[in-house]
Amino acid sequence: MSPELPEYLDLVQTAVGSYWNVRQSQAERSRGQGVLNTGTRAEVTGGRHLDDLQALLVRVFVDAGIPAHLMDVKKRPIPGYFRRDKSWDVVVMVADRVVGIIELKSMVGEQPGQNYNNRTDEALGQAIDVWTAVERNIIDTPLRPWLGYFMLLEDNDASNNPVAPRRPVWPADPAFDGSSYARRYEVFFDRMVRERLLDAACLVLARKSDGRAHFPSDTLSFQSFAAAIHGRCLQFKATNPDLPWDD
Repeated sequence: MSPELPEYLDLVQTAVGSYWNVRQSQAERSRGQGVLNTGTRAEVTGGRHLDDLQALLVRVFVDAGIPAHLMDVKKRPIPGYFRRDKSWDVVVMVADRVVGIIELKSMVGEQPGQNYNNRTDEALGQAIDVWTAVERNIIDTPLRPWLGYFMLLEDNDASNNPVAPRRPVWPADPAFDGSSYARRYEVFFDRMVRERLLDAACLVLARKSDGRAHFPSDTLSFQSFAAAIHGRCLQFKATNPDLPWDD
């Protein structure tokens, strides 16, 4: 493994461009088949639009020293405490031992507020369910699970413009004053990591017009996310010396 972290920005840009291309091709194929889905549903009902981003994440694990021929990467159910289990999008395993668990989600369109609470509620619930299962010894593993979350948000006016505030029963956290949905996602994922509900998170804002991507903060950048994966892989290899790393 290289002692230096590879630079992933160009690979992220390529994967994000592929994301938009796949969505467009799915929408065109759906229309060609006479299927008229409302909104952006036609762009995602074919699935696979996050495949290249998932492949990039797997590459990071390989770069971090986990041999590709030893890895088993699938979408798998993870046991919970409040629910029997919940499937996570990327579960990286070596010899039936879990290296890392990552969820990938995207939010595009002109009404990001429609699913903002659903997305954040789901992410919060998934994490709490896993950590409670760990505390109750339902998940019994020598090495603490590693949870990551990758979120792609369309970079448009609807995501970046301040949201008209509602009047809650008690005053809201001033951190959200005048915030856009992009800023709210940033605060959410930053706090999820700070409170150790996630080990790492990546929030990428991507323009549909040209596929360009950027990150609202260094702590939620893909480079930071990759660095956390590298650290996890070093820990995993150090605590699993019996595995055939050099074969």
